Amino acid sequence: MTRKLRRDSETPAPDRADGPSRRATILDVARAAAVSPATVSRVLTGRKPVSGELSQRVRRAASGLRYHPNPAAQVLLRGKHDTIGVVVPDLANPFFSEVLKGVTAGAASEDRQVLVVDSNEDPLEEHRGAMRLARWVDGLVLCSPRMPAALLKEVADTGTPLVVVNRGTRDPRIDRVLVDYHGGMRDLCDHLIALGHERVAYLEGPVDAWSEQQRQRALRAAGKRGLQVLGIPCGSGMADGYQATETALETQPTAVMAFSDYVALGALTRLAELGVSVPGEISLTGFDDIPFAALAGPGLTTATVRKAQIGDLGWRQLHERLEDHRKPGTVTVPSHLVVRGTTGWSRPSA
Repeated sequence: MTRKLRRDSETPAPDRADGPSRRATILDVARAAAVSPATVSRVLTGRKPVSGELSQRVRRAASGLRYHPNPAAQVLLRGKHDTIGVVVPDLANPFFSEVLKGVTAGAASEDRQVLVVDSNEDPLEEHRGAMRLARWVDGLVLCSPRMPAALLKEVADTGTPLVVVNRGTRDPRIDRVLVDYHGGMRDLCDHLIALGHERVAYLEGPVDAWSEQQRQRALRAAGKRGLQVLGIPCGSGMADGYQATETALETQPTAVMAFSDYVALGALTRLAELGVSVPGEISLTGFDDIPFAALAGPGLTTATVRKAQIGDLGWRQLHERLEDHRKPGTVTVPSHLVVRGTTGWSRPSA
């Protein structure tokens, strides 16, 4: 009885005893290519250079066996997840959606996946989400984090490279991407002062938000220039602006300033229902220049911020940390006044 010899170039199938459904392993590939499992790993992960002939042999064997590396095993071998985490306060807010687009576009360009947590404006859920993500990702981007400094420190203590967007911190382990909210709000105040406004109601944002604190700084400075600003507790959503509008009107302002465009659009809706002319009786301003701002009649006066650029910068900061292991730093994004139809001359006193 003669036995047919297998040519070296042929790739053997897994033993029949193992069953047709068994997945090939790295040991099967190593046996088929007549190399060590370590060589197979180096070829398929690209961690270390391997000679052309050996590399081709391993890849032929892997292809013949339909071998696919186990993702979990690859993470253990390389110590990398090729995934980053992003935590946002509210995905329904167009500002954060656009920032997220900037992050995901940058990550995709480097073949990294993005895991997203929406904290629903809850600082404790934000902290829990960040801590959970830190176990499974190579780096974290926190958008406008509301959590207290002590909890932010806990996230940094995980050792996961961390970038915060719109949050001032002195922690030397954290990268920062900041928007010049102070400058943007200052420009809006100057615009209203130039139109003769002396008494305005401000629909306040989340008290824990760093960006709100920067707006408040600018409003206090405007008070020294003759603009009386009356704060109205509000929030960050369209419904918040809608509900706070009547309270704002009770202060008899000539203009209403809103924490964000989202809040301002809610206020604009309620003003229309109440029959209050904008800007004939009340001027109105927002902040952020979301896409709806230009479409709302009569067009919202606001401060524009390039949201996708913020997200892209957040990704770049994180990527440089991951690849170059540089020290954390700060990048500041400017904002610019955009004048549209919701602001006009202050109405004459009654």
